[in-house]
Amino acid sequence: MSRSLNIALLCHPTVGGSGILATELGHELAELGHEVFVISERPPHRLKNDHPRIHFCESTPVEFPLFKSPDHTLPLATRIAEVCRNHRIDVVHAHYAIPHTAAAWIAKELIGAAAPPIITTLHGTDIIYLGAMPEYRALLQHVLAASDLVTCVSQNLKERTLELFDLEKEILVIPNFYEPRPVTENRAAVRSSLGVGDEPLALHASNLRTIKRLDLLLDAFKIGSAGRAMKLLILAGADTLKLETEIAQRDLQDRVVVVDDVYDVDNYYAAADFTVYSSEYESFCLGILEGMRYGLPSASFDVGGISEVVVDNETGFLVPFGDVEALGQRISIFGKDEERRSSMGNQAKKRAIETFSADTVVQSYLKSYLDVIGH
Repeated sequence: MSRSLNIALLCHPTVGGSGILATELGHELAELGHEVFVISERPPHRLKNDHPRIHFCESTPVEFPLFKSPDHTLPLATRIAEVCRNHRIDVVHAHYAIPHTAAAWIAKELIGAAAPPIITTLHGTDIIYLGAMPEYRALLQHVLAASDLVTCVSQNLKERTLELFDLEKEILVIPNFYEPRPVTENRAAVRSSLGVGDEPLALHASNLRTIKRLDLLLDAFKIGSAGRAMKLLILAGADTLKLETEIAQRDLQDRVVVVDDVYDVDNYYAAADFTVYSSEYESFCLGILEGMRYGLPSASFDVGGISEVVVDNETGFLVPFGDVEALGQRISIFGKDEERRSSMGNQAKKRAIETFSADTVVQSYLKSYLDVIGH
């Protein structure tokens, strides 16, 4: 590459796979010498603000008496146009179609002929749920067709997208990636801070949205941990009041630990023994991949694109959605069979490094940038 690129990344700031992937991609691009302009309403959860080539550009929602709620999309479009003009942006990369691709398209109209190309990366619920809503479907059809390139994080999401939308262009599948950060606390210290001793520790990390089905997670864990010492750590990226109520309803207060607003997730993955997921749908499940990089096998429902990440009975266990008995049984296996847990964890780490490394995935994104720019 003859020069560094100026890249605008649009993402949600909240905990979730789309924001995390966009942020980690920004870090990797900056390390390669590119200038990255992250546009969001506040700094994303894991953004490194101190990196000299990462620039956070705040987009402030507008509150006005006539609006029932703050307007995010139009101020975001104006901010995107401003950043593109002021910093000679080469490509706009929108993560999550609503509102980011819509705002990027409006910004392109504002800029005119000098507007940079738009790449849209679909992450899951922006298509599976919002895309199915009549309030958004026509708009999504339009802005996806107007994007210079559309990518998906899994083959499953690509197929679901093509079922919902009539797109003439090819959709490129580029999977998620995760590169661990240095652990800042040793395993014993982290476990001690959680009140965990030598017993197996399961981990679940998510934004606790309804689609994550924490009710089924707790039901399965209660079954799987019955009669043996085992704990579940939930890294929560949302309000935990309702979750704490559900934990109490199942009498799991002594076996479930909840920690919220976590930045250094690596410390917790390094201290855990396996991961558990119970979602209705996951286009990929970045949390499973994060665990895999630390040698953690997973137990989860076989939904969406998870089977593209997990090899059943080799790197983790997959069971039909809603079968809490089966999920509980797999949790129980991990809890009592350390040798199998370790063996599957080693395979999980090997697969994560070989298939979902930053070296491979970031280069795929860079190639897509150059393709749409025309270099």
